[in-house]
Amino acid sequence: MERIDDLQCKGYRIIQDSEAFCYGTDAVLLANFAKQGVKRGRVFDLCTGNGIVPLLLAAKTEAESIYGIEIQREAVELAKRSVALNEEERIHILEGDLCKIREQSSVEGRNLASSFTVVTANPPYMQGDLQNPGEKKNIARHEVSLSFTDVAEAARYLLAPKGKFYLVHRPKRMAEIISILREKGLEPKRLQMVHSFVEGEAKLFLLEAVR
Repeated sequence: MERIDDLQCKGYRIIQDSEAFCYGTDAVLLANFAKQGVKRGRVFDLCTGNGIVPLLLAAKTEAESIYGIEIQREAVELAKRSVALNEEERIHILEGDLCKIREQSSVEGRNLASSFTVVTANPPYMQGDLQNPGEKKNIARHEVSLSFTDVAEAARYLLAPKGKFYLVHRPKRMAEIISILREKGLEPKRLQMVHSFVEGEAKLFLLEAVR
């Protein structure tokens, strides 16, 4: 069932499908973490889902343009409708596989390679086999169609020299993720742990890496 949710930021709203994967706290945290690096630059959001991160960054920054890429067509259509609902001309949602980002046609008459100041990603967290691999929520949560290496390679391809990559992920994969980032030429620079409770274990981490 579809609904329209208020993002509580400058009147922006988002269309969501309760039967698919709705955005969570991690996307909001990612947008807040990345906004200081955006300023007036160009942004590309990987695994954009229903477009929550581009919408929040549009509301919170003066970004020149914001692109999002998503492999699930239903999510792409929701994101495009949310962009239209907010009359936000800076956001452009692309349907495609980020693993094939080099095959993506140019945008704004410019090649995608090395042309973005900021790349963001709220990628699937989980590895392993699925009981229901075709389910929309599972595709968003599990590494079915990509791996984190694919995400890092796409970010490296898109970022301009000294550009910044912002991501959110789970602590148990932190060492692996940092290793992959460095292997792909993305140097971790800033880390923030996220705790639900002061005395509790971290549930997420936010990371900034620089090309």
